Amino acid sequence: MNQIAYDNLKLLDTKYSDSLFLMSDNNILSLIEKDDFDTCSQIKFLEYPLYFTYHQILNIIQYDNDISYKNKRVLLSMIDNSLDNLIDYINDYEEENDTLLTMIDDIFSRTEKVTEDTKYNSTLERFIYFFDDMVDRFRLANKYLYFSQNIHSPLMNLMPGHYVEDEGECDSDDEEDDDKDQDDKDQDELDDQDQDEDDQDEDEDEDQDEEDEDKDQDDEDEDEDEDEDQDDEDDLDNLID
Repeated sequence: MNQIAYDNLKLLDTKYSDSLFLMSDNNILSLIEKDDFDTCSQIKFLEYPLYFTYHQILNIIQYDNDISYKNKRVLLSMIDNSLDNLIDYINDYEEENDTLLTMIDDIFSRTEKVTEDTKYNSTLERFIYFFDDMVDRFRLANKYLYFSQNIHSPLMNLMPGHYVEDEGECDSDDEEDDDKDQDDKDQDELDDQDQDEDDQDEDEDEDQDEEDEDKDQDDEDEDEDEDEDQDDEDDLDNLID
């Protein structure tokens, strides 16, 4: 919608030509040669496209904060010029339309009000133009500059006085560290295996010691029984004698 309104405004802002006639197709304005003019066309068909065009542009100037001050002043200048041309094109119509003329008066009044609310004094305007120019340059530069944060950058945690090693050296150091870690892991597994074997040997020695103690105790008990039997025999022999 904004583009259609702007195209209509540019059309009306062009210098008036008495060989052209202002026509409308819905909300789109056009200029055609008077020789090709359709006599069935009526001036009332200009009411809606003209109302749409001017109020749409005035709304942009008044409410759209993305439009720079410089561009707002350009649009206001285009409106002033186009309204003068519009009166000439309307006069080409033989019929009169009071509604259209009243609408144009309202557009004049609103244009003056928006211009008063928009325009600054000459001193402040210079600073605003300078600021708008900087903003436009930044917007243009943003189209060609691409920034991406590298969260893996080696410079993020680099301390003062330290240097970043070459990538090849870093890769080599990483491989050596990996090999060292693997060797340490293998050595730990071997140590654990040796410890298990030592524990097993100790358990076997303890079992063997217990067996030896049991055997010695049985031998002692057997010797005592034999001694007792021998004593009993001796007592019996003494008794027989």
